[in-house]
Amino acid sequence: MSQKFGIHWFRRDLRVIGNTALKHNWKANNGKVVGVFCFDKDFLSRKDFSHNRFQFFINTLIELKKEMQELGSDLLFLDVGPELAFKDLLTKLKKSDFLPSIITVSRDYEPFSRKRDAKISELFKSFDIEVNTFRDHLLIEPHELFRGKVDLGYKVFTPFSRKWLDIFMSDKIQKRILDQKNSLARINSKKKIFDLNWKEIDSSLGSDTLIEYSNKNLKNVTIEIPQGGLRTALKKLDKFKELINSYSDKRDFPSINGTSKMSMFLKNGSITVPQIIAYLDLDFYEKKDKSGTAVYFSELIWREFYYHVLYRWPEVEHEAFMKKYIDLKWENNNDYFQKWKDGMTGFPIVDAGMRELKETGWMHNRVRMIVASFLTKDLLIDWKWGEKYFMETLLDGDLAPNNGGWQWAASTGCDAQPYFRIFNPWSQSKKFDLEGEYIKKFVPELKDVPSKELHKPILGHASYPEPMVEHSVQREKALKMYKFDVL
Repeated sequence: MSQKFGIHWFRRDLRVIGNTALKHNWKANNGKVVGVFCFDKDFLSRKDFSHNRFQFFINTLIELKKEMQELGSDLLFLDVGPELAFKDLLTKLKKSDFLPSIITVSRDYEPFSRKRDAKISELFKSFDIEVNTFRDHLLIEPHELFRGKVDLGYKVFTPFSRKWLDIFMSDKIQKRILDQKNSLARINSKKKIFDLNWKEIDSSLGSDTLIEYSNKNLKNVTIEIPQGGLRTALKKLDKFKELINSYSDKRDFPSINGTSKMSMFLKNGSITVPQIIAYLDLDFYEKKDKSGTAVYFSELIWREFYYHVLYRWPEVEHEAFMKKYIDLKWENNNDYFQKWKDGMTGFPIVDAGMRELKETGWMHNRVRMIVASFLTKDLLIDWKWGEKYFMETLLDGDLAPNNGGWQWAASTGCDAQPYFRIFNPWSQSKKFDLEGEYIKKFVPELKDVPSKELHKPILGHASYPEPMVEHSVQREKALKMYKFDVL
């Protein structure tokens, strides 16, 4: 049986609408396209693996499979890494004279992914299958943006964002946004646009092991997992549209629902930066523009900046970007680290953040900066410990922005805060949670403590610990650790 068809290999582009690679395949094969997803054992065995985030990923895959079937296609779930999965699958298809004409893939930029894709592309070539790769979750890819006349990367955000915005205004990039806007206009269409499923290709394919995998993983899930998928993300964006004008004023206050919470959807490609820009009609802004829209737009550019850094300097995954800080003499006290993870440091704003993380798989971004600064510059613990713990617990754990955020807080990264900028948890608490609403929500044993008492050491409490360190003392230690005199 011979018939022209295509396979789309889903990875972190878990949606149909606005999936450029899938659309190309669909056009090339007149709708005869099926999807494949492979669970890579290397991924599952990572030291920073998260069962909670994995379950969110599985839930999103289940929704994607339903959508593919509703539209006339299907998603084949293979419980092996891509090299073995595709070797076995393509060998089987070749025997029945039913090899795909093309395989499409959305590009990824992490070091592991780039090595994997280079290896797998050779496998596809051995079967004489054309492989087409496409940009997806970034608007401007790292190789499209460089300094000067040679291909040099940007180390500082401000000139990066200036160049990014210049490219953003080009016809090519504006067309990308318009394409996404047009695709999103069809979000509620139920028309069967595909014309092939796995059962038609081979009756032995298409068994639903995805549900079995979900049931196994659920035994290890510790939080309530939110609904995934593009439609869910867009519903959240609809609510955020009502808040975006006040984003710059409210985004730093953890007791206020003032952020978009798109990061967990961006992580698995349920939605992309181009789609967010298209859906919210975000446009060019001037450097001095402090409106909510401009500040939010800038946050999306920060995300692209961190991917730019990871792509051009992949070593940052394992070491400090600034070479002079690679061998910092961290104290790495295990007892301190455990208290930080448990939210029992005696610093209410820090403990509220760490408990929010453990209970929900999420942490407000301002509080992420506070707890990261506290771990590295108050407790003098290696930023890599905190980065790993965040990846183990965050539903939006994403290598590039997580690594970039931690290296920013630790002053070891690309365009990081200066080493001498050390957040004072007491003043941060007073500034961003004055009434203690956030603190009391996640540290309920402090609900009867007057709000003004939450921003200084709480002594003699029956069930809440006293501060484990003295901030001013630890600040001096941190400055010495960075080998600079106190200014």
